[in-house]
Amino acid sequence: MSAQVPTVLHWNYRGFTEFPLQKLQGDETDVIDIYLKENLISRIPSDICKLSNLESLYLSGNDITELPREISKLCSLKCLDISGNRLRFIPDEIAEARNLKFLILDENELEHIPLRLAELRSLRYLSVCDNKLKWLPQRPVFNYHHCEFRFWRNTDLKTLPYSLWYHMFREQQTRSLNIGCLDTNDDKTTGRIKILKNKAAVIPVPGSYQIITKSPAPPSLFELSKRKFYQLICRAVNSINNQSLSYFNRNKTNEGVSFLEEYLEGINISQSDINGNYKTRLKGNVGAQRIYVPSDLIEEYYCYLPNFIKSDLCNGPVSRCENVICKKPVFEFVFLEFCTQKIILIDKTEDITLSAVFCSKRCADLWKAEKNVLEWELFNEN
Repeated sequence: MSAQVPTVLHWNYRGFTEFPLQKLQGDETDVIDIYLKENLISRIPSDICKLSNLESLYLSGNDITELPREISKLCSLKCLDISGNRLRFIPDEIAEARNLKFLILDENELEHIPLRLAELRSLRYLSVCDNKLKWLPQRPVFNYHHCEFRFWRNTDLKTLPYSLWYHMFREQQTRSLNIGCLDTNDDKTTGRIKILKNKAAVIPVPGSYQIITKSPAPPSLFELSKRKFYQLICRAVNSINNQSLSYFNRNKTNEGVSFLEEYLEGINISQSDINGNYKTRLKGNVGAQRIYVPSDLIEEYYCYLPNFIKSDLCNGPVSRCENVICKKPVFEFVFLEFCTQKIILIDKTEDITLSAVFCSKRCADLWKAEKNVLEWELFNEN
């Protein structure tokens, strides 16, 4: 195998029971495409990151149950097809494969997709058809208009987020004859808490919120703190991304972190080496401009936070307030409303139920004033 010639490996239908990484014998960096469709592979090795120049990985029709977190280290990866397996979850770290353009997850056993998928700014195609999705994120992709998103035939999916419908499906024809989900007439849904809509149809609670309410009671102090802190982090990240490369010189603390230090009343969150020189991975590389996200800042400066708080902040809020003049992040405490709208298919138009998320009752009431909302109530299955 020549070190100068890029290698494409066609290993479909070979009966492999293990990912054949050892067959490359030190030539891993030459490989750019691997075809391993319709084999018997049940596991992807954690040292897959040795394939540092891999651009395409086709693993459809195997028996894989999980992706290793190390797949995020495939910095050149553009296409990942892992359809027709038995995946039950996708690691949040997939968002660190920043060059990913095509992600195909059809025919697996996924109940949700990571919130951090929206960090993949290069993503152009995301398909999660024929899974077991119970809800969709408010923003599953970064760019609604430049990324095709398919979620057909997830029969446990009963509602769409209002923002997702408004930006991606409102007055647009979907490339599907039949969505095969969003049917609220099927009452076979499961879960401790359900939402009763129109006193007839029962649907699962959309999202992973811990507290759902219609009362004017305020969110907890913990929820309000996470919302405020996440807003500050986002503001700092935006500041970093808007700076020229000159701000990333070794002897300068970036403007975004300086803003946080000032807001937190002089607390020094920068890091220095033993010689007192400023160091952080947020400096970036000379001649390269990367887009930073909140998890970059949190992992660098707030590694001391308890894992359950750091995880919430790194993954981001479940949703943001639907009030267009608010847009505050919402983590666990949510005010929910529902309405019906239409989705245009190739051959027909369907009525669907939309869930709308709000940070406060005030924002919910402002939104309701302009919508034909549905009555609902919470109740326990037992």
